[in-house]
Amino acid sequence: MKDPDFQQLRLFMQVAHAKSFTNAADATGLSVSTVSHAVRELEKQLGLRLLNRTTRSVNITEAGEQLISKIAPLMEDLGLALRSASAAGDEVAGTLRLSVPTSASRLILQPLLQRFLLAHPGINLEVAVDNSLIDIVTKGYDAGIRYDDVLEEDMVVVPILTDMRFVVVASPEYLAGRTIPQQPQDLLQHECVNYRSATTGSLPRWDFEKNGKHTRIAVKGRLATNDSELLLRAALDGFGFAYLFHAPIVMDYLASGELVSVLDDWIPAGTLYLYYFERNNTPKKLRAFIDFLKGDAANN
Repeated sequence: MKDPDFQQLRLFMQVAHAKSFTNAADATGLSVSTVSHAVRELEKQLGLRLLNRTTRSVNITEAGEQLISKIAPLMEDLGLALRSASAAGDEVAGTLRLSVPTSASRLILQPLLQRFLLAHPGINLEVAVDNSLIDIVTKGYDAGIRYDDVLEEDMVVVPILTDMRFVVVASPEYLAGRTIPQQPQDLLQHECVNYRSATTGSLPRWDFEKNGKHTRIAVKGRLATNDSELLLRAALDGFGFAYLFHAPIVMDYLASGELVSVLDDWIPAGTLYLYYFERNNTPKKLRAFIDFLKGDAANN
């Protein structure tokens, strides 16, 4: 036997309450024939007559009364559950799960974490710091943060940090007795610390741009890593040049003279994006986070 659906049960109860197919149809905004067909299908599936119909009246059978006594509390509970779920959807609350690389954790989340949680006391935040590109949908994340070169096509993409500054640096000890690079190609004559992509396993080329000319250099060196702190440490220890985000800690080393930057007018700006799977109704907790990021970027 095919199980009756919610619509059939709801319409049956509507007719039983109104004792009229016409009044039930008016109350639900459906045609009389639609309501009548739904009740007939319900009776057919159950193998029971639920209503006695005449040209003048509609009366509930004993079987109909028994069915109503059983399903009325369940229908009420279901209605409450649906209304509760709808109300919860209107609240900015719940657990927001994010997958972010190390750089995004330091550059974006750490500076605004306290302010966001204070502004939205109903939201719990779970952040997985992972430099590899995971499937946020199958892993149950609401959104991720990545650079544009690894974003998937079927995702909604929101730029959250534009004009990211990078810098190519080396220690004075490494530069001693060596020729300072004047062009990106000059790096091919130097030791460099490579970034090993946790996503693709490759060694991404270093990007340079000046006066509309774009150049990508495949540098070489003895060390490769996907950890930004180790990249910085290797540059400080004299293993060659490193291509780093212009973070406060890097700026401090530049100010103290422990690092020296080169090719400053060749370094293009980068962008970090928040991305999530496209769907009709973006959860309000995620929308609140996106709006907060945009507002934070506009104020800085």
